[in-house]
Amino acid sequence: MKKFYIKILKQKLTTAAALQAAQLGMWQEQDYSKPYYLAAFTLQGE
Repeated sequence: MKKFYIKILKQKLTTAAALQAAQLGMWQEQDYSKPYYLAAFTLQGE
């Protein structure tokens, strides 16, 4: 979540782009590369 909000607030990405970038960043880290770490994060609404 921290990476997600940093990308929204500091990098001014849209919520969808911020979520994608945060997920890709986590996927590249060895500790959090398993899909079950990323699956819980979904966007709802605008």
